[in-house]
Amino acid sequence: MRGAFLILLLCLPLIAAGQQSYPSRPIRLVVPYPPGGANDTFARPIAKKLSEQFGQQVVVDNRSGASGVIGAQLVAGATPDGYTLLAISGSMSLIPLTLKNAPFDVLKDFTSIVAAATSTTVVVVHPSLPVQSMKELADYGKKNPGQLNYGTAGAGRLQHLTGESLAHAINTKLIQVSYKGGHQALIDLLGGHVSMGVLHLSTVMPHIKAGRLRAIAVAEAHRSKAYPEIPTAAESGFPGFAMPEPFLGIAGPAKLPSAIVKQLNAEVNKSLLSPDVRMAMDAAGYIITPGTTPEYFSDLQVKTFRTYQRMVKEIGLTFE
Repeated sequence: MRGAFLILLLCLPLIAAGQQSYPSRPIRLVVPYPPGGANDTFARPIAKKLSEQFGQQVVVDNRSGASGVIGAQLVAGATPDGYTLLAISGSMSLIPLTLKNAPFDVLKDFTSIVAAATSTTVVVVHPSLPVQSMKELADYGKKNPGQLNYGTAGAGRLQHLTGESLAHAINTKLIQVSYKGGHQALIDLLGGHVSMGVLHLSTVMPHIKAGRLRAIAVAEAHRSKAYPEIPTAAESGFPGFAMPEPFLGIAGPAKLPSAIVKQLNAEVNKSLLSPDVRMAMDAAGYIITPGTTPEYFSDLQVKTFRTYQRMVKEIGLTFE
């Protein structure tokens, strides 16, 4: 009996080594879009705070390309051990709806962890465009057919669906110009190479405040708390128009262990309550949503997917 006890004592360090607490090494948080865009500005303050909370580095990895497909596919195919995560937004739900032979199922190939924030989509124009409202934009488009082009952060993304839905609502032809991310779209918009943009408020807010861009409408049902001066499209003469509120969150590969999901959910929610993360989110125009559960986020993604599915069918949106 004593010999067996001694053997057990000798094995305890090996058992402990095999049961290391999570995380025991750096975590990669994949942003499927370029630096400077909405997903990137959302992910970085959270990654920084999680690094402090975990005592392990949480590294933002920008894997852009194919309107988010490349980065998302990387996470979908990763080992479900909690060390490869995805900064996910509502736009991801559009990929299987607008891309033929999408390489993943957005509802089956990811594990929902936490819905962390909501964002605002705004219609902005270059100051050279002589319009002050959605009504004036519609009138201008009718008088100048084929001359209104708008920049988005990528074909098949939420801004693309928003732009085409707006074009349908105001009965005006709008020509989408697709970029590899919101930052690239912003550069061309500021340079006057495109006349308008349908972009996240976080991408354009500093330039609205500086007068380099003019915001004419919010695409969602409610005005932004960060910039309440901007009216909604419904308030601007198109009652009934409202896009679903865009969400931003954290997900992992399918079959992520429930204990890791629970821990990540708790730590991200904790990070959202810290003053520095709240300040960064406020500055970017996000509204944080602390306290959400994995189950809530999963239900939100299903609801969002069904809503986008109906809208895509109504306007016939595709990008391949």
